[in-house]
Amino acid sequence: MRKVLAFILAAISMVGVAQGVPGVTEDKILIGSFQALSGPVAPIGLDMTRGMQTYFRWINDLGGVWGRKIELLVENDQFNPALTVALVKKLVETDGVFAIVGGLGTPGCLAVMDYLNSNGVPFVYQGSGSSKLAFPPKEWVFAVQPNYTVEGQIIAKYAVEELGAKRIAVIYQNDDIGNEGLTGVKMYLEKVGLKPVAEVAFTPGQVGFSAEVLKLMAANPEVVVIYAILAPTVGILVEAKAAGLNTQFITSYINADLSLVQLAGEAAEGLLLTGWVPVLDLTDYDMFLYYSVFRYYNPDYPGIPSGYVAAGWIAAEVFTGALLKAGPELTRESLKTALESMRNWDGLLAKGITYGPDERAGKMSMYFFRIQSGTFIPVTGWIFLP
Repeated sequence: MRKVLAFILAAISMVGVAQGVPGVTEDKILIGSFQALSGPVAPIGLDMTRGMQTYFRWINDLGGVWGRKIELLVENDQFNPALTVALVKKLVETDGVFAIVGGLGTPGCLAVMDYLNSNGVPFVYQGSGSSKLAFPPKEWVFAVQPNYTVEGQIIAKYAVEELGAKRIAVIYQNDDIGNEGLTGVKMYLEKVGLKPVAEVAFTPGQVGFSAEVLKLMAANPEVVVIYAILAPTVGILVEAKAAGLNTQFITSYINADLSLVQLAGEAAEGLLLTGWVPVLDLTDYDMFLYYSVFRYYNPDYPGIPSGYVAAGWIAAEVFTGALLKAGPELTRESLKTALESMRNWDGLLAKGITYGPDERAGKMSMYFFRIQSGTFIPVTGWIFLP
């Protein structure tokens, strides 16, 4: 309730307008985003967009931030980085947006990162875990999601220290996501005198995984880490179950959505996943408020909001939290200063977000949950790297 009152008070405060600030008027802040709204990745992009739109509609209905409503322009890049570049340039140079918020996908985010940074355009939240977004820190790029290198280390730490595993295999898609995750796993294993018993790569877009599963079986692993997006992860789990590979699988938070359970069926039972967004618990006030707001604006949405909806909400929430901190005299510089002042900042869903003058990672802690009887059951508290 304190957060709601803060927004209301901000909304009725005196507003000043800095001259020549792109996208900012006395009563509006224009921002842009790029999402896959069509094509195979559209279920993610559509839900992430829904999450952002829902949050901004709520804040706008409360009066906005410092008297300004937030207007979101979303371009459909179809998960094609060549399109991402052209569309982001349009948003910045033609539409004149104040910032880019919540872009989806490692390829697109990396393709526009340097352009936005060199032009002094805030880029807040990327639907990607690439460490390149945060390391080395870029002045105008603020990551939120845990990066894959950190996540890989946390997965290996949990496998060794909590599961007691010594024989750990990694199957990964041969791109930035998979290679960074593999690097993180190997970094931690090296610290404890271990190395993967198998490193099995596959091509992004690949469909069948029988040969890769046979390689895993030959290595006799106690734990298999899957570093891949949803479709290949489902394929690997189904193929492994059919082949009789009965071992503990762990995968990334990028697959932490009930659609994985629906697609993989029994093959997903017992799977461990990392998480960085709290599990929906309606006995928790923040989660209850989030769910209630979402239901109010999306009465026809089937089931509980997906993890991708939550990601979009968090993108909007972190950006709006920084707007509130920046005060009524909004500029890109004041937004950057406000973001850099966030230390263990909490919203309804965003928890422990931290930046600084030389810190752009946002979130560095994770927890684990298990798929049990088709639902997500948390099995750890927050885990940090030492």
